[in-house]
Amino acid sequence: MKAKKLLALLLAAAMTFAMVGCGGDDAGNDTPVDNNQTDETTPTPEPTEEPATVPEEDVPAAPTEASIDFEDGAFGFAYCDTLIAGGTGPAELSVTDYNGSKALQVVPGGKFPCVALPIDQLLGDKAGDVASVDVTIGAVSADGNFYAVSGNLWSVISDGKDSQAWSVYLETANPKTVTYTVPADKAFAAGDVFAISMEVDNCKTETGSMTTLYIDNITFKDASGNVIAADTSVVAETAGNTADPNLLVLKDVVEIDGFAASGDGWAQGGIDLTEEQKALFVPGSVIEIDYNSAAPVWLVAVSSDENPNPLGTWLRGVNQETFKVNGYVGDGKVQYRYEDLVEFFGEDFGQYVVTLQCESSEKWEVFGMRVGTDSGLVTVGGTEIDGFACKGDGWAQNGIDLTDEQRALFVPGSVIEIQYNSAAPVWLVAVSSDENPNPLGTWLRGVNQETFEVDGAVGDGVVQYTYEQLVPYFGEDFGQYLNTLQCESSESWEVYSVKVGKPFVPAKNATDIEGFAASGDGWAQGGIDLTEEQKALFAPGCVITIEYNSASPVWLVAVSSDENPNPLGTWLRGVNQETFVVDGAVGDGVVQYTYDQLVPYFGEDFGQYLNTLQCESSESWEVYGMTVGMGN
Repeated sequence: MKAKKLLALLLAAAMTFAMVGCGGDDAGNDTPVDNNQTDETTPTPEPTEEPATVPEEDVPAAPTEASIDFEDGAFGFAYCDTLIAGGTGPAELSVTDYNGSKALQVVPGGKFPCVALPIDQLLGDKAGDVASVDVTIGAVSADGNFYAVSGNLWSVISDGKDSQAWSVYLETANPKTVTYTVPADKAFAAGDVFAISMEVDNCKTETGSMTTLYIDNITFKDASGNVIAADTSVVAETAGNTADPNLLVLKDVVEIDGFAASGDGWAQGGIDLTEEQKALFVPGSVIEIDYNSAAPVWLVAVSSDENPNPLGTWLRGVNQETFKVNGYVGDGKVQYRYEDLVEFFGEDFGQYVVTLQCESSEKWEVFGMRVGTDSGLVTVGGTEIDGFACKGDGWAQNGIDLTDEQRALFVPGSVIEIQYNSAAPVWLVAVSSDENPNPLGTWLRGVNQETFEVDGAVGDGVVQYTYEQLVPYFGEDFGQYLNTLQCESSESWEVYSVKVGKPFVPAKNATDIEGFAASGDGWAQGGIDLTEEQKALFAPGCVITIEYNSASPVWLVAVSSDENPNPLGTWLRGVNQETFVVDGAVGDGVVQYTYDQLVPYFGEDFGQYLNTLQCESSESWEVYGMTVGMGN
């Protein structure tokens, strides 16, 4: 932006000097001019110039006084949203040099990105004055060629969404300034969002790699065209999980320095490992790879002639008949457990690896690799316990009285997640009333009172307890007795939130159900007829993950044929039809069902009867995709 401002000033100065130098056609004429002289002839009108007609796609980015120009390097107010536009996923955001100024760089993680801005946090009480938003968008591909991209500019206002298309179709108009006009009957308010999504990328279609977007000069204007200042120091307060529910949550992570490579399909690339790096590949370890490709990357282990791997000096870590990876595939990441690789590389393979490479069946790029261990933490889809924020000294308890709705959340299979700060993990204390006492006692600590070592999974500022881990301390069906729920620790502590819900299960070998995209009004069903290969995926141990947008979760409807009817019925809803509360894990724009959760509704071996699989919800809904994989 600064370079553009300087250029504008220089141009203005040059025009001023030009006008001084061209003050009249009498330059060099010594005859004095009578400024009072009149002329009887009809004056010639000043020439007018018709503006050239320029196609919309050919309008390049123009310098502007922007609300946000990224020159200060701040971008904590921007975040990636996966709900506003369908089929979007995480992206890496940073501020970098672009086109002579600073801009927000958006590197997709495998899915199309949607960058969201919290209007009220940025503009305060001026949010409602926004009548239009100008945004400069640029596109850069990895191979240096230009590929057209397009998407939508969004307003998410309390009573609905509105979108207006943008596109960068011509290399001569890259970057390009586009404008969103707020509908006349709408106004931004607290909690509302403006967003920029990419939804078409010719680079991805033609090469398998995704275009990097650059966003600059975001300008909020009122109805008179006045620029509204933004507070770029704010950090977006966003709700929901940021973890990928299809991936393991790692701890004790070590980066493999220098691991960045790229290649065409079936090409390998990687680095020679140091002795310290080789030592990381041990039983229990998990390898995580950041990548961009139309197909997951896998590992290739190369050993030396001096210290050859007994299985071979060049080994692919993938089934070479199907080339289906035996790992956890998320948005722009893939994870492999050590134990998953033993099948291909052999036991103790770390000691033999000299060079570690990546490969894929499609053009690929790897941005980084790290090795850690499974923390045991999971992504919890559920409900936050309103008002549960408290603190205390060591051995002090504090908490809240629960409502009946909150008590009902504590059921078998649920996970309780606590966000906290303390030098030692916090545990739960269950207090029941004299009128409805817990048979084990009216005041119960959910921790071993000899060691005070917690049974839950502990991460950085988070601890999670499964319902089953608490049963030894609180008893079966303890939720019905809870009157007051408290926290406690051996050190001074503060709890920021408590969430209760079903856990997401990371799924291996997740397969997209091709063509599964549908929408409907509340209580309407939509889906597809399954192929024999797709039916075979619905087997014991499988996990079904659905990306959707709705005010209430979607559930599945299983339809069988008259020729091969499901014994329970040819049309079956996968939800409790009294409460319509889903049994699956519910997150931001995603719901997941395990095979076992569906058996009560569809019966054992229901996959063999499936003819048509549909989705339904109690509210208007849209489903963007479905995957089926195998749980742990």
